[in-house]
Amino acid sequence: MENSTNFLNNIASKEIKYNLGPGVPPLSLYPKFEPDKLFSFGKEKFDVKSVSYHETSGFIIEAASKVLEVNEAISIDAKKIVITNGVQEAISIAISCFKHNTLVCIEPSYPGFEDAAKAFGCQILRLNKLTWLDDLKQLPEDSLFYLSADFSNPLGLSLSLADRLKLISLAIKNKFYIFDDATYRQFNLSQALPSLYSFHSERVIHAISFSKILAPGLRTGFIYLPENLVSKFVSVKSSLSLNNSGITQRIIQEWLKINNYNISAHLSKIKQRLNENQKILNNHNITFNGGFFCTLSLKNSITFEYCESLLKHENIAVIPMVLFSNSNEYLNQMRLCVANISQYELDDVLHKIKKFKI
Repeated sequence: MENSTNFLNNIASKEIKYNLGPGVPPLSLYPKFEPDKLFSFGKEKFDVKSVSYHETSGFIIEAASKVLEVNEAISIDAKKIVITNGVQEAISIAISCFKHNTLVCIEPSYPGFEDAAKAFGCQILRLNKLTWLDDLKQLPEDSLFYLSADFSNPLGLSLSLADRLKLISLAIKNKFYIFDDATYRQFNLSQALPSLYSFHSERVIHAISFSKILAPGLRTGFIYLPENLVSKFVSVKSSLSLNNSGITQRIIQEWLKINNYNISAHLSKIKQRLNENQKILNNHNITFNGGFFCTLSLKNSITFEYCESLLKHENIAVIPMVLFSNSNEYLNQMRLCVANISQYELDDVLHKIKKFKI
């Protein structure tokens, strides 16, 4: 497969009855999104900067600073923030900045990281999910370690508090940087653990996206950076995309003001669905603690041909774990996105998948 990210994006854009494939937000469960009310063409909200060239780092960085303060209780200088075209661009910028250093992830990892590395001609060091903390002790200085500390894609796993503290300690001692993709952090089903950025902001790149919490079409993310990386990130972004859309920045700025900069208060309906689906998954002996993803293991191999046949005959879209890893450990596993399906449909779908044969 030439590009895993493109494959996932194509699945996301298709009309499928039971789409447990891509990690797209269930927009029907969000409060009604009315951009025309957020972005009026009056003097108060519309100005030349919205449709003109502007500073590469973005012009709503003060709002982004308030987001971190309100949601993570972290005060930060707005000058350490860059507005990006989603977390995917943030990943590409980071890889460009570290392309001559060691790039590291835990296998299996988000394909957007690996695809971006390939685009820049970079190799990735993949660490075993059981021994990765010990393996990090051997990292060269100024390496870049990518992960999602909360509800990773594709496994849906989160770091324990103990592992967070060990990771930060290693980053400080060995002088490497951590890229924490916090795309799914807001979808916790219990009390959230402290973010990696809260422990040591000069070794962590904290990236959030509005694609899952508001609307993917806005293509907007915030990167919170160590101070010594800001100028390099801005320089790279100016070459990649010049700046983020001023129109979407204004929309998000107004939305944040209306919601007092709280980016998760409106997610109650989605979290209710995730809580309901957690019970169904537990009944099927599937581990799920939040975010959008979990994995299902079957006795037979889960190939692309199997998934295509499942889609054709049962109108169920799933993603084989072989998309994310070449390890034999995942040959009989599939990734499920459980945010786009009700508890009753989920139970029915899981029974259908377990009975299905090519």
